Amino acid sequence: MKTNRDIEILRILENDARISEKDIATMLGASEADIKKQIERLRKEKIIKKFKTVIDWRKAGEHEVNAVIQAKVVPQERAGFERTCREISKDPRVRGVYVATGDYDLMLFVEGKNIDEISEFVTDKLAPKKEIVGTNTHIIMKVFKRDGEMFIDDEVKRLKVSL
Repeated sequence: MKTNRDIEILRILENDARISEKDIATMLGASEADIKKQIERLRKEKIIKKFKTVIDWRKAGEHEVNAVIQAKVVPQERAGFERTCREISKDPRVRGVYVATGDYDLMLFVEGKNIDEISEFVTDKLAPKKEIVGTNTHIIMKVFKRDGEMFIDDEVKRLKVSL
């Protein structure tokens, strides 16, 4: 079980991965050396998986296609969904793999350069797997919020009306 300070550090870093250890120490009334040790321990324990930056690629001029793919899976004997999820997770186009409740067993978040790359993933990677008995693919048309960050401008653009 993690300490309250561990949880506080994790929440701070989740909100801003670039915050300095000095600033965290100031916020928590601790020494910078103690915070550095705690963060290093949390990394070694693999509680902190990585530090991440959320980028609006559309504004950067790079276009990508994102999809949510639902998959029905026949669980494997003694392995459940684990083997299938591990294999799917190895594909670099896959950004997230989740076991879920409902009509579909898995939720996959997939990213590609274009719709053909998403289609190729479904037809070449998922369809041949005998344990996957159905998929439902949703292409993301516009992102409003991702990873806790808003992707829309605050100013609402309205058409001028004249009479």
